[in-house]
Amino acid sequence: MNLESLYHDRREAALADFNRAIALDENYAWAYFQRGQVLRELGRMDESLADLTRACELDPEDAAYHAERGETLRMLRRHEEAITAFSRAIELRPEYPWALGSRGQVWRAMRRHHEALADFDAALALNPALAWVHAERGEALRALRRYPEAIEAFTQALAIDPDYPWALGHRGITYRELRDYPAAIADFDAAIALQDNLAWLYAERGEARRLADDYDGALLDLSRAIELDPEYAWALGSRGATFRALGDTEEALADFNRALELDPGYAWVYMQRGLLHRAADRVDEALADFSRVIELEPNHVGALAERGEIFRLRRRYNEALADFSRAIELQPDHAWALGSRGQVYRVLSRYEEALADFNRALELKPDVVWVLAERGETHRLMRHYNEAIEDFNRALELNPDDSWVLSRRGATYQALKIYEEAFIDLTRAVEIDPNNAWAWAQRGSLFRQM
Repeated sequence: MNLESLYHDRREAALADFNRAIALDENYAWAYFQRGQVLRELGRMDESLADLTRACELDPEDAAYHAERGETLRMLRRHEEAITAFSRAIELRPEYPWALGSRGQVWRAMRRHHEALADFDAALALNPALAWVHAERGEALRALRRYPEAIEAFTQALAIDPDYPWALGHRGITYRELRDYPAAIADFDAAIALQDNLAWLYAERGEARRLADDYDGALLDLSRAIELDPEYAWALGSRGATFRALGDTEEALADFNRALELDPGYAWVYMQRGLLHRAADRVDEALADFSRVIELEPNHVGALAERGEIFRLRRRYNEALADFSRAIELQPDHAWALGSRGQVYRVLSRYEEALADFNRALELKPDVVWVLAERGETHRLMRHYNEAIEDFNRALELNPDDSWVLSRRGATYQALKIYEEAFIDLTRAVEIDPNNAWAWAQRGSLFRQM
């Protein structure tokens, strides 16, 4: 008999004895309390809740009964009821660190992180040796992006219990969010060495490897996570993103589709699939995915900017402006959205607004070739020829073989009647890109003008 079987048999033996005790005394509160905990350990959550509720009815002044009932409610994700139960336990016994820590877990699950921190701090003031409360506190701090404090909290948990996979794993996640991928992977390695059958640890290490551009390692870890838990939507989404980075479109699409079957509200995967579709020129599918992201998360800057770009390319300029403007409102330093909105303003002949956007984009990222070129083109259209030449020159310093920029600089030289330079630029433009119809037409007009 293995250890797990022994533990299970002992629980079943305990359950039989508590059943007998309750059969003899149906008002035996302590027996209901004990049986409720055993039933919870066996995964029989509804029966556990019934027993612990009965214990509280029989002895409403026992703090432990309310706290254990709160724990079952927490595991059932009935968060509001769990808070009520833990709060009653704390009211009855104000210095009850386990109940404070457990109520903090519920606050954290409800994303009420400040209330969670208050409970964790109170619990640790009473008992600083609770490793799990330090770790939970670290996770609340991570959610608030207070990363150095989160690292410190996880490290305190590990000083108390060095063999704590959950704390190692979540410290690894924190390091990953700080983009310290070697430290993250080291923590995941240590956690997996302690417990090698947890899908989430392989998935989190796989994501760290993906972000560190170790795609082969990422695929191994993410596939192992999916092997352990075939319905792990997060791991499927991350593996799909890895396949996308490797250019394996069909495998990526299969993983994204499966992830969304399992979790139809997974905005990140819709975003990833939308990027995949757009790169494959499946514009309708990309538009649908970005729109779905925005339905789920109306303030998703990336999806707004990407959808705005599709609208721009389809000449749906008013819709493009709306999306770009909303993205910029949410993230004023989004250089790409500023440049793209500037393109829309230029096409609409709203040149001053276009220049304002290009100027701001270039303040943020001075060496983006296409923004320099677009600002140059705006100056050309406004007959600011010297400013146009300056922008085109800078763009061509960064990318000497840009046919589009060469053709526009050639047209600017033509407007200035510097015909030899115009001919050189326009000829070079069609040599680089023989399909540049605009450059061919512009050179034709040059021949007529010379």
